[in-house]
Amino acid sequence: MFDRIRRRKLLATVALAALALTVGLGAGETHAQSSEKVTLKLANSQWLDALRGKNLWAAVSKYQEANPNVTLEQEAIPSAEFADKLTTEMGAGQGPDVAMMQEGLFYAIADAGFLVDLSAAADGAKLNKSNENGVIDGKRLGVAWQRAVYALIYNKPLIDAANAKVPTTVDELIASAKAASAATPGVIGFTARHQINDFSGWFMDFQSWAYGYGVNWVDADGKLTINTPEAVAAITAFKKTYDAGIMPTGDSFPTQRTRFKEKHAAFSIDNSGGTLNIASGGALQSGDLYAAPMPFKNPGAHQQIFVGVSAHGKHQKEAIAFVKWLVGPVGQQALRDASGPDALATDVPVSDAYSKANPWAPTFVKLAETSRSTLIKGYEVETAQIMRFVMQAVEKVILANADPKTALAEAQSAIDKQF
Repeated sequence: MFDRIRRRKLLATVALAALALTVGLGAGETHAQSSEKVTLKLANSQWLDALRGKNLWAAVSKYQEANPNVTLEQEAIPSAEFADKLTTEMGAGQGPDVAMMQEGLFYAIADAGFLVDLSAAADGAKLNKSNENGVIDGKRLGVAWQRAVYALIYNKPLIDAANAKVPTTVDELIASAKAASAATPGVIGFTARHQINDFSGWFMDFQSWAYGYGVNWVDADGKLTINTPEAVAAITAFKKTYDAGIMPTGDSFPTQRTRFKEKHAAFSIDNSGGTLNIASGGALQSGDLYAAPMPFKNPGAHQQIFVGVSAHGKHQKEAIAFVKWLVGPVGQQALRDASGPDALATDVPVSDAYSKANPWAPTFVKLAETSRSTLIKGYEVETAQIMRFVMQAVEKVILANADPKTALAEAQSAIDKQF
């Protein structure tokens, strides 16, 4: 399947690969010996996260305690700039030694040939299914950093004050959100991404709506199928929620998360990483934050981050050794303590004490067992391109009252021409 994808490679990725060949840096570089002082640069947008970034860095920094000849250095890149900066750097034969990448970027970087085999790092590790997409063409190019699944989160005191129920359907979500707003003045009923200018975040969030209504985006033969009854139902449900007046339309999602953190929102559909940020360092106490399955019939999506080692790095041997430590017992436990309930590369359980202090956590752990990648199977590299047509259709429906089936038919036509 991935060989077929290579034949349809993104033009940008082709250009990067060609540039990499011109630069000429690769796996043949001489490695520093273990007795030499080595600095490994680790790229991750999460280093900039409030509180969580500090905790994650403290976790990986424990590697230096057992390996005093290795110094870890951050390359902290804002999430909105991460993909462009990393592909530019790697395309020039530069960049970090190790990168923590969203799954879509990981596939593009792997497709360009910029990652090395991590089989040696994975040898002996008890990797779980969150690592499955790290194997491409039979070669392990990535191991899981975190898997952040989506759930319905809610402010329990606000819900209790409204005598509202935890919803299991979209109609119930609208009713409970309205009840919470009516019971506590100034409270927003529901927060969600809804703007094309936040495309990458919106399409990943929307996959939970799509999957929840049974969408696959491809048929049994692997053909892209966009205009389906399931997709029409998903967009119709989102439109109904948008029109219900329970969402702060026009607000960016960071603003909406801040409102939730400050106890001004009742419900949201968010991933476990975003929820950890909401639960940390704000007016909302983590013990008042709860989570439930999303109000859809079918399981939703997860965002996946992979760890990869650059083929351009001068210290690949040491970088692979770091990844081996990271997926081992000590590294995984250190990462668990900083990652909340995100699924990790191995099955390190969330402690009872953490679950008690953070009652939202167990739901996320459970939902991660059945969640699906935000990437379209067989079209991993092209998912963002495909989903842009889909999200433009969603935008037409919610802003211009376009018919969902007609909007999706137009998206299907455009996708058929391109793919």
